[in-house]
Amino acid sequence: MTASRREPLCTIEELRGICLFPSGIQELPVQDCDEVYPGIFIGNEMSASNLEFLRRYNIGYVLNAAHGLDSSLNMIEPLLEKDYALNGIKFLGIPAIDIMSYPINQHFEQSIEFIREGLQSGKNVLVHCKQGISRSAALVLAYLMVDRGMQLQEATRTVRRRREILPNDGFLMQLCNLNEIINACI
Repeated sequence: MTASRREPLCTIEELRGICLFPSGIQELPVQDCDEVYPGIFIGNEMSASNLEFLRRYNIGYVLNAAHGLDSSLNMIEPLLEKDYALNGIKFLGIPAIDIMSYPINQHFEQSIEFIREGLQSGKNVLVHCKQGISRSAALVLAYLMVDRGMQLQEATRTVRRRREILPNDGFLMQLCNLNEIINACI
């Protein structure tokens, strides 16, 4: 007797299709930062270093998903943690590398808790990386699935309506796996 295998809940190809324009190309974000869900902003390194912008948008939590000093790996440190602290902003640095083999899922739990804490405090949260397309988007998508109960496709459409994103295929696979785990528990 052979066991029937169920279809996966999502695929990398499906997610890529949600992220890309109908022509099949990816565009870069038009702005440095966009509010992609109430209280959650995804941005690039410029938005993370703009203290006036952070104040204006009540951003009290900044998550740098590309935290580090190795510019050859697109790691960035727009401001030091102490600079954020002096401005009343809580900071979390995640040293993720934007390559398919990087296990970004090891940062899901900590990132989700940080975003949750920021929103519960009444402050807005900026999640950024170098360009605000892959690493930061992957962490926000994980949050929307775990804390907001969205299927990955719904979370991706929600973010994509507000910002051009395209996590790398390795990150998309890890998000698909998270989607499967969440749905197995329901």
